[in-house]
Amino acid sequence: MSGITAFALNYQRIVMIFIVMIIVLGALQYSVHPRLEDPAIVIREAVVTATLPGLEPSKVEDLITRRLEEKIRTMEEVDDITSVSKTGVSTIHVTLRDEVSSDSFVEIWHELRNRVADVKPDLPEGTQGPDVNDEFGETAVATIALWSDGFTLAEMRIVARDIRDNLYALDGVKKVELYGVQDEQVFLEFSNAKLAEFGIDPSVIVRTLRDQNVILPAGSIDTASREFVVEASGNFDSVEDIRDLLIPIPGTESVANLLDVVTISRGYVDPPVAPVYYNGRPAIVLSVSMLGGFNAVEFGERLKARIAEMDSALPVGYVLDFATYQPKLVERAVNGALLNVYETLGIVLVVVMLFLGLRTGLIVGSFVPLAMLLGLIVMGVMGVDLQRMSIASMIIALGMLVDNAIVVAEDIRTRLEQGADRKRACLEAGRTLAVPLLTSTLTTVFAFMPMVLIAGSTGEYVLSLGQVVITLLLGSWLLSMFVTPAMCFWFMKVKTPKAGEAQSTNEDELYSGRFYRVYRGFLELVLRARLAVIAVSIGGMVAAAFGFQLVVKEFFPPGDRNQFLTYIDLPAGANINTTEAIVREYAAWLGNEEVNPDVTGNIAYVGAGGPRFFLSLSPIDPDPNVAFVIVNTETAADVSAAVERSRRYFLENQPDVRGRVKSMWLGATETGLVEIRLSGPDAEELFANAARLVDAFEAIPGTLDVRQDWENQVIKLVVAVDQSRARRAGVTSRQVALSLETFIDGSKITDYREGDVLIPIVIQAVEEERSTLGGLRDINVYAGGSGVNIPLSQIADFEGQWEFSRISRYDQERTVTVEAKHQYLKAGQLFAAIQPALDALDFGPGGYWEVGGELEDSAEAQQKLFGNMPFAALGIVLLLIWQFNSFRRTAIILLTIPLSLIGGVLGLIVMNSVFGFMTILGVFSLAGIIINNGIVLIDRIDSEIADGREPYDAVVMSALARFRPILMSTLTTILGLLPLIVSRDPLFYGMASLIAFGLLIGTVLTLGIVPVLYTLFFRVPIP
Repeated sequence: MSGITAFALNYQRIVMIFIVMIIVLGALQYSVHPRLEDPAIVIREAVVTATLPGLEPSKVEDLITRRLEEKIRTMEEVDDITSVSKTGVSTIHVTLRDEVSSDSFVEIWHELRNRVADVKPDLPEGTQGPDVNDEFGETAVATIALWSDGFTLAEMRIVARDIRDNLYALDGVKKVELYGVQDEQVFLEFSNAKLAEFGIDPSVIVRTLRDQNVILPAGSIDTASREFVVEASGNFDSVEDIRDLLIPIPGTESVANLLDVVTISRGYVDPPVAPVYYNGRPAIVLSVSMLGGFNAVEFGERLKARIAEMDSALPVGYVLDFATYQPKLVERAVNGALLNVYETLGIVLVVVMLFLGLRTGLIVGSFVPLAMLLGLIVMGVMGVDLQRMSIASMIIALGMLVDNAIVVAEDIRTRLEQGADRKRACLEAGRTLAVPLLTSTLTTVFAFMPMVLIAGSTGEYVLSLGQVVITLLLGSWLLSMFVTPAMCFWFMKVKTPKAGEAQSTNEDELYSGRFYRVYRGFLELVLRARLAVIAVSIGGMVAAAFGFQLVVKEFFPPGDRNQFLTYIDLPAGANINTTEAIVREYAAWLGNEEVNPDVTGNIAYVGAGGPRFFLSLSPIDPDPNVAFVIVNTETAADVSAAVERSRRYFLENQPDVRGRVKSMWLGATETGLVEIRLSGPDAEELFANAARLVDAFEAIPGTLDVRQDWENQVIKLVVAVDQSRARRAGVTSRQVALSLETFIDGSKITDYREGDVLIPIVIQAVEEERSTLGGLRDINVYAGGSGVNIPLSQIADFEGQWEFSRISRYDQERTVTVEAKHQYLKAGQLFAAIQPALDALDFGPGGYWEVGGELEDSAEAQQKLFGNMPFAALGIVLLLIWQFNSFRRTAIILLTIPLSLIGGVLGLIVMNSVFGFMTILGVFSLAGIIINNGIVLIDRIDSEIADGREPYDAVVMSALARFRPILMSTLTTILGLLPLIVSRDPLFYGMASLIAFGLLIGTVLTLGIVPVLYTLFFRVPIP
């Protein structure tokens, strides 16, 4: 491997070209490199939906949900199945196993469609679907609100459609979806009394409309010169045509004008379907998703320019505003992270120049940006974007990657100061250091390997951390062997020894400085008190183990976006009009600048969750009693106060409404959320246990957002048809059901065509009758046998029954999920507080509870991470044995790793940091650095002994020789982490604190413990 250095010195022009290429290509790559806010996570989820209007939840569960679940479970790629059965609706979320590659999604989702299609014949008659939404993970890079003053939603829909078509012409656009569109309908509203007066059944109106509103081909006529196509058309050209329709009166030859029988009006679907409000105004939202591989910031600028262009061309009264704009957040996150990189780079350059002098410092310092640019080129080839994780990885790697250059440059300078020939000094440094530095680099690579191998969303979130660090470390080794010797050959100048001076004198002079004298005194002291040092070290490890119990645990920290989320939950059974009114009141309150001066805007989705605008935030399932609001603030610092005000607003102004107000989070799981899943066959038992658990959570002071996902029970009005009376009247149960559907929800008759828009014609009872329970008794059911209308009260009885509003299932078992957060406690602390209540729950046969939420995801991620640890540890051990061909030397290095955790735990306590998943990754980083120091130190000891030096002198002189390089690499790493610590970076603060303190204490231990262990393991006598 030393041939790399020889090649560099023999072909120096190649080295020059190589350096220029890295600078040019790296700069070009930086200018076009894709940028994201956070690492991309693959959403391995699809949603299967089937509907059968009016079917009660328990029957939806038994007749639809169970059958679909059983078929879906036969797919080996499926991991979890969660479902909700509500009145008339079955919604099933299908999650694939983490090991499933996204490349196979197309085939898997196609297979999923085939499987659910196989179930369709077994579903109840009239079931609509099942439909598969395999784009559930599509994330909007921007959402654009179209609102207006003076224009209707129908007119806005036409404009929104044109804007959508225009946006598809923009390079990089993947998909544009519309939200908040309210379809128009033509309503035919009837009164039971009037229909009875005419003796007309609604079915007569339906049949007459359908028979007329058709466009049918009537053939063609060939004449001598041409062909004429004949078309018989009776479709409606206007609403007036509908009003003029003549309806036959049964039992007579008379007809009645439709307008005399029903009230005809044109309006929007009632109740509204998922309306959207932007700053309290009705709006249509265009959700824009971006193709992969594009720079989000650059794409955002082009999107803004296109929107501004279209906005200026719209008629007066229309306005286009960005409701959410991801590129701005991306730019802020990337620029902030890059600023940390520049600060770290500056710190590293200053440190190496202070230690090595200006000329040598610049040689080593130039190595750092060169390694970073080389890493950027490789990142482009690997498809690693510039985002929060990958940029912070550069900061973490900076201190480590400069270590190789420092060791090589120091070795060359030492040889030159001892009188060696310049070229020979460079070649010998490459020859003696190539393998030890490669080994130390590869051991660090193996230390980071487990995080590269983690499967699932958490693994994808942290993947770039391992990729970037590994790339930079390998690149740094290559450059330290190829470029650093060449630059030392070109530029390094040192004072050579005077003629006739002995080499030993040169060494004494080299290590005669004040710091060397202090370190030598410390080293000789610990070597004379070896057993005491070992005892103190063990005591430190025990103290660290106890101290670790004081450290708060957290999976991922809260986010730093200038946004927060509000989930509005009304009691089950509330209609969407009530939800809409609550949302408009909240939006108006948010828009009050005196109360909320820091709020810049909000977008509210009523009855649905809108588009996915944040990768790890799944939209809520549609429901008339829920709403989702995104609130933007001036800065991220304003979020906390605005969240508290919103919570107080709901408590003081909407006490019957559950307003769950949440700040954003990092990672794939909501921070601090505790979920407890209660599973079993007995629904009543589950519901009762859930109520007890909710009470227990609410009894803990400071607990927030306590809820269980089965919600409250609702009352159902049962129309019990007396079959004997119905048969005597000539009425069937089907006729009763159809009459009820027409009366209550309305029934679509046909479509009225207006241009390229189809407007449904719907028949329903007048609002005065359908909005009262008493009106049900007076519904007329048409008896086909006798041709007369029979009041429903004559053939049916009415009774109320309580039922579950929804039945949730998890992996094919009935499951109630209870969730909660706390104002101050982390998820683990809140779980510990609720543990006694969990132990007191009473389950019958088959009932049990299990943990979900942050704690479950954290446990799974750690299991996967540590599941790969044996392979990494084996790789490190084999490398060390290959390097030293010794078990004892390998053991010495490995024993220093746990000692470094003494400083790591101290750092977490002193810096008041939490121990999370990123901090665990910091442990791997710390272990890699400590191993590096041990390798180069032991390698130097062996080299000194091989050159004939006495073992004790070899230990001391090797420690002195490696003192400055180890100290420099430690300081560059620690000081390089300062920007992350000082800025309290939400994601990397804990990791940086652990590495900095762990490395500080670990370096002291390495410089003291490694010599102590070496002299003990190899029985080196102490003079």
